[in-house]
Amino acid sequence: MAKKAAGEKTTKRRGHNEGSIYERNDGRWVAEISYRDPVTNANKRKPLYGKSRPEVIAAKKDWETEFERTGVVPSGKLLTKDWLNTWLTTYKKPSVRENTYQGEKRIVEKHLIPKIGDYTLRNLRTEHIQKMLNEKLEKGSLKGNRKLSPRMVEHIYVVLHDALGQAVKNQIIGRNPCVAVNKPKKTKTEFIPWTTDQTNSFLKSVKKGRLFPLYMVAWGAGLRRSEILGLKWSDLDLKKGTLTVNRALVKVIGTPPYKFEEPKTKKSRRMIPLPIPVTKELTAWRKQQAAEELAFDGKYNLLGLVFCDEAGQPYNPDFISRSFKWDREAAKLPAIRFHDLRHGHATQLLEMGEDIKVISDRLGHSNISITADTYAHVAEKMQRGASTKLGRSLKIK
Repeated sequence: MAKKAAGEKTTKRRGHNEGSIYERNDGRWVAEISYRDPVTNANKRKPLYGKSRPEVIAAKKDWETEFERTGVVPSGKLLTKDWLNTWLTTYKKPSVRENTYQGEKRIVEKHLIPKIGDYTLRNLRTEHIQKMLNEKLEKGSLKGNRKLSPRMVEHIYVVLHDALGQAVKNQIIGRNPCVAVNKPKKTKTEFIPWTTDQTNSFLKSVKKGRLFPLYMVAWGAGLRRSEILGLKWSDLDLKKGTLTVNRALVKVIGTPPYKFEEPKTKKSRRMIPLPIPVTKELTAWRKQQAAEELAFDGKYNLLGLVFCDEAGQPYNPDFISRSFKWDREAAKLPAIRFHDLRHGHATQLLEMGEDIKVISDRLGHSNISITADTYAHVAEKMQRGASTKLGRSLKIK
């Protein structure tokens, strides 16, 4: 019988549940572990070496216990970037909406990993995090030529705090180094919506455009972009002039590049009475869309969406925002975001004296305090106006 080459394994009888354990010709023992990588989802094998069978059995048990406890492939020196990726896949993705996951994934990949990813998790200290956040405030854009807003830096901090908090729960680290960081101060997003005259000017300028009905719904119902794109004709009662929010359309990576989700909160699922001009425009738009479907030379997408392209396919949410920017520039109006049409809807109702509870219900806020906090500056302006009117009414001279 030919002699085996050095290092070639010699098969030994295995104990129950020991897996692939054998002695090499050089005298070392090997325990091979089969596992599924939590980041790549690929099947892999990991060899562990020792001087005896009991040693590799113990090492194998320790490895498997650590893997089960942390959700991370044990390496002895777990890097922060490896934990962040595992946290995203194992803990974050299953528990949040797709667009939330994609936003936090972008923060991890574009902001956190390039700055602190190469530190071992156990050696990541508060000063490393503080330095990173300070740099982000000074010149933290992805192109590196401008500051990041305090709100964005705060979001980066929150994502990291969450990820490291899970590492503490998993007993990978003893404490969360984010706790002692001087975190960015909370800031409110300032917005100055268009006046009623500016809104009228915009809608007049786009009246012949394909997105005019969509803009009318944004103005008249105050819906979020995802809610508008998720509308189906079955959600509308044009005779009663009402609209019901039942779903949201969000962009995802894959095929198809979108998916429908439940409304953001329980209050987001709501019925909204529409202004008469909006109902009239939607009625006309339904007839136009039906004609487009009949004229389309190909397979029309029968999703029943209110707002879609000429083939019935959902609009990419980013296309709507870009189109709004182009249309706003063509109308030569002050720069606002598409989302600010929603703010304009609420602001106009407040200035008209509508009850804040009614406005909160139309916007789909989970509670009235969110509405009051978001539009506090509008209320303050109205209070000043009320004081001025009150002062003018005083006749004591």
